[in-house]
Amino acid sequence: MVRPSATGLATAFFRLYLLESLAAGPARPATLLAAIAAERLPFAAGAFGRALQSLVEGAYVAPAAAATVCLTALGAAERMAERERWSEMLPTLVRLLGNTEPRSVSVVAEVLPPPARPVAEAYLDRVLVASVRERIAAARDGGPAFAVVLAQLDVDVVGEATRRAMVHRAIRATLGATATLFGGDVSAYRYGDSGVAAIAPTGRDPSRGDRLRTLVRARLDELMHTMTSTVRAFGNARWNVRAGTATWSEDVGTTTLLLRRAEEALSMDGDRQDAA
Repeated sequence: MVRPSATGLATAFFRLYLLESLAAGPARPATLLAAIAAERLPFAAGAFGRALQSLVEGAYVAPAAAATVCLTALGAAERMAERERWSEMLPTLVRLLGNTEPRSVSVVAEVLPPPARPVAEAYLDRVLVASVRERIAAARDGGPAFAVVLAQLDVDVVGEATRRAMVHRAIRATLGATATLFGGDVSAYRYGDSGVAAIAPTGRDPSRGDRLRTLVRARLDELMHTMTSTVRAFGNARWNVRAGTATWSEDVGTTTLLLRRAEEALSMDGDRQDAA
């Protein structure tokens, strides 16, 4: 008899668990393992280590301060892809097993859930805000000023599954080639459900943000052109790429204000394209 713990099922599950858990911020592997152990799943603990190693080797997870690990830009994209794979599989699994009652979850500490927010807001709060905050602190200590670019990819005239597949493929390709496409000093992140965020130092070049916005928009548009011309299922899709940028300065002050200015520029870019 082959136990589930001896197959790839356990490793695949722990990959999803790690990606989901680290989306909330850096954490110690031992802490995450202790938390999932309370679920008493029929998986061997060795699968957790194999899953963590595979994520580190794939550059989806990276070591961080205080013996923690954190999600990388590639990891954020992989998380969305993993969620999609499991979402596609779950209806079939439910059909095979029949109706089952969900078991109670062991709770270590009672924590009230935060109010529901849009995907983009949740992601900004977890990853992008932390990165921007660190940049602002460095700039106030004499480091370079920087620009934030937010880009959004809108796809329609196709089914929801096809839309998601196209968006995720374009985002993964963009995040995976950040240094090559935009420069080695550029950091890129997933932004919401269908967008990309990029951060770059401006130094003495105040137009760096505008140039980066143009590059990000062109990259996403190029990927969409390639997909629709080479993949038959994507051929009927229609898309629109919007982008906005904001550059930090002393008068901007806070992380929230800087990101809101970038979002306003993104919204205005969409208004201009609609008017055109």
